Amino acid sequence: MRKTGKKVMALAAAALMAAAVTGCAGKEASSKEGQSQQAADGKPSVSIMVPTFTGTSLANEGSDKVIQMYEEYTGTHVDWRWEQDGTYDEKFGITLMDRDNMPMILGAKKDMTANVVDAARKGAFWDLAPFLEDKEAYPNLSQYNKEVAKAMTVDGKMVGLYKAREIGRYGFAYREDWAEAVGITEPPKTIEDVYNMLYKFTYEDPDGNGKDDTFGLEMTKYTGPLDIIQTWFGCGNEWVEQDGKLVPVHQTEEFKEALKWMRRIYEEGLIRRDWAAVDSGTFGEACKKGEAGAFIDVMDGAKRIWQYYESNDVKSVVDPSKTASMKLVGPINDKTLATSGYNGYFLITKAGAKTEEDVKACLHFLDKMCDDEMLVLADYGLEGMNYELTAEGKIRKLSDIPLEQAASNGLNQAIPYIPNIIAASPELEQDEPTAAQYAAYEICRPIAVTNPALGYLASSEVNAEVGTDIEQIIDDARTQYICGQLDDAGFEKAAKTWLDRGGDRLIEELNQMYQADQTK
Repeated sequence: MRKTGKKVMALAAAALMAAAVTGCAGKEASSKEGQSQQAADGKPSVSIMVPTFTGTSLANEGSDKVIQMYEEYTGTHVDWRWEQDGTYDEKFGITLMDRDNMPMILGAKKDMTANVVDAARKGAFWDLAPFLEDKEAYPNLSQYNKEVAKAMTVDGKMVGLYKAREIGRYGFAYREDWAEAVGITEPPKTIEDVYNMLYKFTYEDPDGNGKDDTFGLEMTKYTGPLDIIQTWFGCGNEWVEQDGKLVPVHQTEEFKEALKWMRRIYEEGLIRRDWAAVDSGTFGEACKKGEAGAFIDVMDGAKRIWQYYESNDVKSVVDPSKTASMKLVGPINDKTLATSGYNGYFLITKAGAKTEEDVKACLHFLDKMCDDEMLVLADYGLEGMNYELTAEGKIRKLSDIPLEQAASNGLNQAIPYIPNIIAASPELEQDEPTAAQYAAYEICRPIAVTNPALGYLASSEVNAEVGTDIEQIIDDARTQYICGQLDDAGFEKAAKTWLDRGGDRLIEELNQMYQADQTK
């Protein structure tokens, strides 16, 4: 349902009143040792450290209005500590050791690191799981994905609140006019269907120029597509549960079957011969230039290829009155790779948030920022300045204001995006490629193959010690096998090296943690 400006302001006023009541109640409930932190106007006050990518976060024309809107809506005053993205990791590490200057909410980038795990074990962060059992207080955050949250868990405590990203983001896509040109009328569903498409795209002149200048699948030295292909064969996502144990996927028969298939498409020329040396920064260019017809990666990447066709008026090879388009299929064999489900997370520090009331104030703010009103404000800006509502009640962007100049620039750094990654109401007016992207997400999400070891890897001492090094052993061996530089015996030798350099200890440690969970 469309929300008018008056309705939004009414909601904001109600939220402010509720926050004021909550603040009073919290003040009464807090211990004598510390009360919830408040700004001069009586609003609960939270401090948060997050990266700025432009240096102009919440400091542009219209930003004052944005600040007023989120403070009124959440009933919270926010003390922002912006740190430049390029030096954020260094500043983050220093902050972990500076207990006298620690914010209440500490934003972290990407995955949980060894220094975070060490600080968590020393009691630096609050366990958030007990708080988030209160669905009435936190209607959004209480819907967090328990599987994703395992990666935020240290010694059984959920010390981080993840910043969600789409789980069903990966999949298969292809150029529709090429498929029509070679007689393919239905999207591929099986691995054999994909092989047949790649073969036809390579050898049946899909662009109709009479030249042998196309190949089936775009590949660079970025190996994400290989991880996705593996799931089609049923080997899992990095690790897999088999017979009650966690097993690295390269030890499975399904992985070996996938390796042989990938070697086959290489040997038959369905991917470029020099793929392993091609700059990963060019990934997507071969499809845009009409050199390749299939694309395996994030569905938003396939969307951007389609949008390139539209903006550059790339003609369909079967109907020049139309532009070329991509078909975003998603899964093959009813499987696709899941993302980790997050990209960064929030820690609530005990040095900054000294009382339970402080924690509740932080979670109240983060929860309210996940409401549609705040998602719209953060992601689309101000109505009348950055967007308008169409007659159908959908958001239509008014202009392409550069990020560094946007009024709401930086506000999204304080949003966990739980349970929704985009606002449900009002919706963004979408072009056809974007609508296809979100449709593919819907298909992929319930069947995306997750990594059952993800939560244990974050707490693993062995993984912190050797994980990156031994992962590279398998990645290199996989590439060499596909390119014919290793045979079966050579790959098995690399797998044994993986074990000898710490893989055996990693398997043992992860399974100890896994079995302990099964007996709870």
